Amino acid sequence: MAPSLRSGIDFAVNAARQALARGVFDLSASMILVMALGFVQNILLARLLGAEGLGHMAVIYSITNIAGLLATFGMTSSILRYGAAERDEGGAWSVYRTGIRLVAGTSVASAVAIALFSLSRFWVFDPVAGAWMPFVVLVVPAQALASCSSHFFHARSRMRDKALLELVSRLCIVGSVATGALLDGFRGCVIGYVIGSAAGGVISVAHARVLRPRVAGPASVSSRELLRFGLWGLLTNALFMVLTTTDVLAMSALVGDPKAVGAYSLAALFQQVVSIPMRAYLDARFPEMTRISHDIPALRALRRRMRLHLLAITIAPAGALAVVAPWLIPRVFGADFAASIAPLSILLLGQIFNSTGAAQGRSMFAAGWVEGNFWASGIAAAYNVMANLLLVPRYGAIGAATATASTHLLWSCAVSVMCRWHESAKRTMP
Repeated sequence: MAPSLRSGIDFAVNAARQALARGVFDLSASMILVMALGFVQNILLARLLGAEGLGHMAVIYSITNIAGLLATFGMTSSILRYGAAERDEGGAWSVYRTGIRLVAGTSVASAVAIALFSLSRFWVFDPVAGAWMPFVVLVVPAQALASCSSHFFHARSRMRDKALLELVSRLCIVGSVATGALLDGFRGCVIGYVIGSAAGGVISVAHARVLRPRVAGPASVSSRELLRFGLWGLLTNALFMVLTTTDVLAMSALVGDPKAVGAYSLAALFQQVVSIPMRAYLDARFPEMTRISHDIPALRALRRRMRLHLLAITIAPAGALAVVAPWLIPRVFGADFAASIAPLSILLLGQIFNSTGAAQGRSMFAAGWVEGNFWASGIAAAYNVMANLLLVPRYGAIGAATATASTHLLWSCAVSVMCRWHESAKRTMP
């Protein structure tokens, strides 16, 4: 065997072993299954509810995602960052327990706030979705608790437990939503969403408690620092949420056609397919990044490798999806969803832009400097809102997709500059 061929085989084998050891395959398999379940769910909803019904559900999903973000109060960021930094399981469990106690209260407050907002005169989105929001917000506490448990497993590199938990939670939701839609249309779909989310939340907390350590040792970080980091994480995640929900909400508020919103929401859903390997890779690498965050040269070397990997694993599925979408979408979802094809192509380009800055964003987070991600996301969010307000009334779905894709490019540039500035400042510190 030629030396070059042998070297290539050895490299591929070692890469596969490392990926297996870090849980990349577990996470990827789980995320692919979760996305496949979501795909099946949306096929059923598209067939049973049509584009208009799917548009109503898109607004409901967007608002509950925002409520879920407020409900966690940034504790998912603290559990992930400081749970990964703990040397033993007992200390990590103390971090998790502190965070989840706070989330239990903030999730209820967040649900009440969203319910009151939907009943107020400030609700400018889909009125059908707004009428159901006081009931739908019951999912918020359950999803917040499930998210905390998932981040705890992630922090401790227990990727198989994280993958299993997220898969079971998704199965509960998909099964309930599909059954409800079959039995009672849109109303049954909403009721199923609440029931499935509640079941997933209960299972996640129970699963975490079964695997908790016998002795919960003291955490090496104070509750005050957890709260400080969590608040920065909340602000950062809120701004990043703007990047992922403004387009759908802008379509709902400025276009006002549930069918158009439904078609665009399908494009937004499809673009997430290409982010599966990217998110799995970032998740699996994060504990390692946290452990070496004090060693800037080592972190930079790791990040350089990660950028190349992220770009490669994003371009491949984006290109494949762009090729098959014009044939797949009309045949599987129906003619009403043919309008999804053009915005999808633009959104896929945005995902490629996003992959170029993802490693830098995680690097700052691993180093504990969440403020850098906040400022980068703030710049991108401000641009995103302006771009949607300017482009959506004139260009509709194409304008929304263009605003989102260009925002990803701006975010990647901003987060790269912030990361470089932070590491240069650390080098010059005495």
